[in-house]
Amino acid sequence: MSSSPVLKVTNLSVAFDKRVVNDLSFSIYPGKTTAIVGESGSGKTVSSMAVMGLLPTTATIESGDFTVLKVGVEISMVFQDPMSSLNPSMSVGEQVSEPLIVHENLSNETAREKTIELFKEVELLDAAAAYDKFPHELSGGQKQRVMIAMALACNPHVLIADEPTTALDVTVQSVILDLLSRLQKERNLGILFISHDLEVVKDIADEVIVMRLGDVVEQGECKKVFSNPQHEYTKELISSRPSRNGPGAESDGALIEARGVSLDYPVKKDFMGRTTEVFGAVKNVSLRVGARERVGLVGESGSGKSSLGKLLLGMEICSSGEILWKGETLDIENKKAFRVFKKCAQPVFQDPFSALNPRLRVCSALQEALDLSESKSKVSELLEEVGLSAEDASKYPSGFSGGQRQRIVLARALAMEPEFLVLDESVAALDLRIQAEILKLISDIQKKRSLAFLFISHDLSVIEAVCDRVVIMKNGEIVEEGATENIFKKPKNSYTKELLNSRPGA
Repeated sequence: MSSSPVLKVTNLSVAFDKRVVNDLSFSIYPGKTTAIVGESGSGKTVSSMAVMGLLPTTATIESGDFTVLKVGVEISMVFQDPMSSLNPSMSVGEQVSEPLIVHENLSNETAREKTIELFKEVELLDAAAAYDKFPHELSGGQKQRVMIAMALACNPHVLIADEPTTALDVTVQSVILDLLSRLQKERNLGILFISHDLEVVKDIADEVIVMRLGDVVEQGECKKVFSNPQHEYTKELISSRPSRNGPGAESDGALIEARGVSLDYPVKKDFMGRTTEVFGAVKNVSLRVGARERVGLVGESGSGKSSLGKLLLGMEICSSGEILWKGETLDIENKKAFRVFKKCAQPVFQDPFSALNPRLRVCSALQEALDLSESKSKVSELLEEVGLSAEDASKYPSGFSGGQRQRIVLARALAMEPEFLVLDESVAALDLRIQAEILKLISDIQKKRSLAFLFISHDLSVIEAVCDRVVIMKNGEIVEEGATENIFKKPKNSYTKELLNSRPGA
């Protein structure tokens, strides 16, 4: 590259109890993006925290030279989760104004004016009104815009973006990436982009660094690395995209069905406690899942897909309409029949970290769902079925990786011998390679046990990989449904087309 780097890192090594980053070197150039990719534990985030001077006291920089401008002013960072990064007790405007007052010595009024200008720059709607809003009043995409505005407040030369779109829906992700690209050009920013999403990196990066267990295994021009990878690990990552695991079995009748169901949540109540305003999370939706059928439910946050999943599991009661199980109306008041249904219809939750009790050993977590007379032998069978070993039964959840925990959550659902599973974003938090492994496991178990499932996700590549039929939801309503191949190749609804066109690499 012709210009001089604005950030140069040479031979960076970082250790906790053991070394987690080993001899990392890279440069960031004005108007260019360097990406670090790798799975959890590869050292990519630790490297960025070292550059920012934000490592915990338990970490040691064993070696490394930094050619940087003044940290905290010329280098800024956009974190992965804006909800945990923003102070819930302060308005977002005050949080962006604070560094301007502290670092730029601006008056409160001048800082407010500049913050509103920053909100306009990051295309936050009604910037003046947004100044006084609190984080919980903004969507995920709006909160990420606030984080970008905060990072830009003191005119950085380098922007470090650590998984800035991982938690966002595909359309919102596309908008945020376009925004970062525009700001980069306008401000001539150098960007260090940290991600495990190879499709995103392929779209935006000029240079890429592939890390594994703290080591750089491959580094170079992004296009060359992805088109002609040299290291086996890079090849493995690139080939880890989910792929279809064959067609599902033909359905021979409806297993579970929603007929004209709606779900309303109270928004306002009068002084007598009577509901005066409701939010329609699900609006007159009808959906059928056949025996052994694999159905994908797609939509952005707030589309109603998770609420519909809860209705099908009996975790929410319909405001109107009905749920039928094997042709019979599901009656929550019929406790005996409802208990039988709850065994047959099981959830697999999104976050395996919160889905498992950290104080219970794996054997205890599984035994809760089993008949005690058969639990000892059954626990071993379940663990082996999901790709773990019988010896894992004695361990606590903290002793497992994210992918292993998701296997345990799946084993717990299977312990009830279900006929129907609802998997709600169940691989969203996993790295691409681990995600592909879990998806293959789910497909194999579905075929082996002749299960039906509803797979809820905003990740279209995941839905395409495991589902035979796709249902698209928007604002609580179904806007399109059909065979997976038809939806992905010949979508009819404009919203479906927008979702498909928003995918990285599309």
